[in-house]
Amino acid sequence: MLSLPQITLRLRGFKLIDRVAIAFLLLCAIALGAACGLLFVYASDLPEIRSLETYRPNVVTEIYADDGQMVASFALQRRVLMTYEQCPKILFSAVTSIEDQHFEDHWGVDFPRVAGAAYRNILKHRKAEGASTITMQLAGNLFLDRSDRSFRRKAEEMLLGLQIERRHQLSLEFEYHILRPDLELIDGHSLGER
Repeated sequence: MLSLPQITLRLRGFKLIDRVAIAFLLLCAIALGAACGLLFVYASDLPEIRSLETYRPNVVTEIYADDGQMVASFALQRRVLMTYEQCPKILFSAVTSIEDQHFEDHWGVDFPRVAGAAYRNILKHRKAEGASTITMQLAGNLFLDRSDRSFRRKAEEMLLGLQIERRHQLSLEFEYHILRPDLELIDGHSLGER
C-alpha cells in the first residue's frame, strides 16, 4: 500500500494563541478551584438554620387583671406578631419594592443583582451599594454579625440564604423580615411599635 506523508499546516501566530488560551484556561481553572475551596470552607462553618423553625422573636409581655383589663406591658422591642396572611398587600408590595423586587422569583440570592452591585462597587472603588435579598438579610440578622462588612460574611450570607430558601416558605421569610427591629416603615416607627 502506498503511504502518503502527513501534511500539517502551522501558522506562525498559532503557537502564541495556543499559549495564551492555555494560560487563560489554566487561570480560570485555578480561580474556579479557589472559589469552590472558599465556598467549601465557608459552608462548613455556617450555623444551623434549623433554629429558624423554633425562632420566636421577642414580643410584648402583657399583664392582665382578674377582670381581663390590661394593667401593664413590658418589652425591650415592642413587636406584635403578624402572619403573612394578616399582612396587608400594600405593605408586602412596599417592602418588596424597596428591599427585594424579585423576592418571589429567585432562590434566596438574586445573582444578576449581586453581579451588578459588584460591578458598580468596583467602578466606584468602594462599597457603594449592597445586593442583599430579603432572605439574605434574614440570614444575616438571625445568624451572622451584620456589622462585619467582609467578603466572608457576604459569602456566608449568600449560602445561608440559599439554604433558607430551599427549606422554608417565602411567607415565613417575609414574616421574620418585617419583624426586624431596625426595619423602619413609617416616620422611624417599626411595624410592632404602638
